Amino acid sequence: MRDTDSLAISARALCHPTTDPRRNRLELPMWDTDSTASLLRGISNTTDPRDLLRHLLAHVRGSFNVQRAIVLSREGLAYPRFRVVFSAEGNDNGAITVADGSDSPAAGGLLADLLYTGQFRRVTPLVVSDMEPSRSLLKDCRSLIAFPLFERGVATGMVVLLGPSVSNCSDQELCGLAVMASLLQRADLADRLAKQIEVTCRALSNELAAAANVQRWLLPRPGPSIDNIDVAASYRTAQHCGGDYYDAGQLPDGRFGVLIADVSGHGAAAAVLMAILRTIVHDEVDRSHVYGAAALLDHADDRLCALGLPSRGAFVTAFSGSLDIGRGTFRYSCAGHPPPRLVRARAGGDPAIMPLDGASTQPLGVLEERPPRQEELTQLEPGDVLVFYSDGVTEARAPSGEFFGVARLDRALLQLPEHPTPRMAVDAISEALHTFAGVGAPTDDQTLLAVRWRS
Repeated sequence: MRDTDSLAISARALCHPTTDPRRNRLELPMWDTDSTASLLRGISNTTDPRDLLRHLLAHVRGSFNVQRAIVLSREGLAYPRFRVVFSAEGNDNGAITVADGSDSPAAGGLLADLLYTGQFRRVTPLVVSDMEPSRSLLKDCRSLIAFPLFERGVATGMVVLLGPSVSNCSDQELCGLAVMASLLQRADLADRLAKQIEVTCRALSNELAAAANVQRWLLPRPGPSIDNIDVAASYRTAQHCGGDYYDAGQLPDGRFGVLIADVSGHGAAAAVLMAILRTIVHDEVDRSHVYGAAALLDHADDRLCALGLPSRGAFVTAFSGSLDIGRGTFRYSCAGHPPPRLVRARAGGDPAIMPLDGASTQPLGVLEERPPRQEELTQLEPGDVLVFYSDGVTEARAPSGEFFGVARLDRALLQLPEHPTPRMAVDAISEALHTFAGVGAPTDDQTLLAVRWRS
């Protein structure tokens, strides 16, 4: 016979029912294309191990008179103890019921021997003695097909198929069943690992959310206006925690101090460095050890460099300023941070926006040796609003990839009504951001701080 003739005969045998003299009944081939596609289609719709076992038993029943399937495990146990993980039972109407096994391990008998041997077995006819420990599982059965389930090369589990009449299967069919059951086992394992990861991620998310709450405690609490000063802020993080920081409040000498900073990167690591920066700043400001915006930045730079930031690739941009509440003079110094916008109050005319881009030097934590920072002085008019922001605002992207940019920020401020409040300024920029980039979580931390001097 030619090879092509034998292939044709094999193909016809796969696609049509055959009469097997060993079984003496009309049966469907186990691995014909239609039934295999049906099995794969069914198991693709679930990751529940009970459903996977149900699909496997339904597939086997099309070829053998199998009515019961048992999944055994010896994981964490020693001979002769084992655990019944699942059991499936089919009735004459084709329905299959799957039940969980008992939490209490069983011991000894035929099932223990099969499991710990870890071999493929066909037992037909099956004779169960009255002394068999697993008699209740094997009752009314005359045939048994068993194949091991391996984990890292060790047979830690086994699938046992039981039928009420003498039956048999070829080596090829037994191997096919074993491979399919092993795939189902891997799917079950993957599902269990995915659930463990989900639980771990949920716990981690809760921890990060708690850390984010603590971080927000470090930001200034909203309160009533201080003398002639009004303040508004918005703080959005790319993840639970962020590396942005801002502070605004009355200094010990009566001036009003403002600080905004941005730690490189974002997330938990940036949040820790942000907390360290706050401690550095408050230790000096609260004790009146430093005076002036430039001196504060130099002190923070020295402390951060002492922590080894230059060798770790991390840095901090910052802008510090102090406002003389009585005179309206604003002194500031900048360490690589985006220049704030000064929105000049209108008196019936068009608003004007000025960048505070003087006295700018390198970020904090970059150079251990550097000259002292300088300060710039700006005179505010009554009703002027200072708008501070982090680069997460101007570097926000639209779905097209375009940056929000400083021009759009200024455009939002130019559309403010006459005599705007800090809250109006913050809300206008936030609304423009949402329209431009969408309302989803930002890709970088976004901080807005607005301060108005009323005189």
